[in-house]
Amino acid sequence: MILAHGLGGRSDLPVPLWLALYAGAAAVLVSFFALTALWKRPKLRGADGGRAWPRALERIADARVTRIALRLLGLALFAVFLVFAWTGADDSAKNPAGAWFYVWFWVGLVPLSVLCGPVWRLVNPLRTLAAIFPGRLPLPRWGFCPAVAGLVAFLWLELVYPHSDSPRAVAVFVTAYAVVHVVAGAVFGPRWFDRGDGFEVYSALIAALSPWGRRTDGRLVLRNPLDGLRTLERERGLTPFVLVVLGSTAFDGLTRLPVWGDLTRDGNRVLLGTAGLAAAIGLTALAYAGAIRLTRPYLRRSVTGPYDAFAPSLVPIMVGYTVAHYFSFAVFEGQRGFGGGVDYTVVSPAAIAFTQIAGIVAGHVLAVTSAHDRALGVLRDGYAKVGQYPMLAVMVCYTAVGIALVSGA
Repeated sequence: MILAHGLGGRSDLPVPLWLALYAGAAAVLVSFFALTALWKRPKLRGADGGRAWPRALERIADARVTRIALRLLGLALFAVFLVFAWTGADDSAKNPAGAWFYVWFWVGLVPLSVLCGPVWRLVNPLRTLAAIFPGRLPLPRWGFCPAVAGLVAFLWLELVYPHSDSPRAVAVFVTAYAVVHVVAGAVFGPRWFDRGDGFEVYSALIAALSPWGRRTDGRLVLRNPLDGLRTLERERGLTPFVLVVLGSTAFDGLTRLPVWGDLTRDGNRVLLGTAGLAAAIGLTALAYAGAIRLTRPYLRRSVTGPYDAFAPSLVPIMVGYTVAHYFSFAVFEGQRGFGGGVDYTVVSPAAIAFTQIAGIVAGHVLAVTSAHDRALGVLRDGYAKVGQYPMLAVMVCYTAVGIALVSGA
């Protein structure tokens, strides 16, 4: 499997790199100043927003038979995947298990969650298996740390391990991951998966941008996707999870550059890759922490957990980065999931470049909008504009770095 998530060269860009960088940064800046001029008070309603579904559709969606069907579908797909991963050829060109896991599942979670909401929660076979043993122990006060740990383990397998495309390596990881979480779910109950399962937390975060959601009264609604981000404000400790995803995508882009090949050519690639992944996540987190530190003097006294205050605004950036880095990977390597070869002519380099840059810019514009609305509620009166400058600077930097990395520059 060729893990080529980026463009592979500056020549693929339909416009000069400098123009793409200026245009991306300008889009973020123009959006910010337009918002400060026209958006003077918080407008997003969070869990109180949205228009309710027709009762008939809601009854179908919430019906017991629908839930059972989704559970059985998840178990069946999981069983088929394990059979192929464990018993098929240990060759990604002959065994589609790797493409199913990395492309159809990991990358597919993004459009699935955006379009359908947190549907993985209903399909998750690990949650279904754990439900056989009703857990009674209280959930440990670990927050989202287990989810972060599981996500880091997966990202290390995907981005650092030299044989990540091996179906047998995928089988070992998925089986070990499943055993850990089924046992934990059996001990602590279904709430474990809400905070402990990295893939379910990832899906739930992305689903916050879905036009479908649940209102406070429990009704299914059609909503402004940014209202969904407001619902994440109730979740403490999500910031490290989002930063890990952002940092890992930055590292993924870095490994496609010639300079990375030069650095690792004569060294221990696993050790250097692990250090690079940790450094990319650390630098991403450091930039965000620095922005929040500069913002803290402008926060209202009532605000607790300042580092979580703007974390929901990072989710659109996370989604935009994911689209940018995995689009070409999904289009090309996803074809292996059908058991055949890869047709690299199905989409042009210019179309790939446009989609990647559009994903990054759109994600940052949505992030600026969400952060602005949040700032109006948490910043002291008279500082709503200047208090946003640190986060704005970080978002502009994220935009520029993202475009530069996917361009292969």
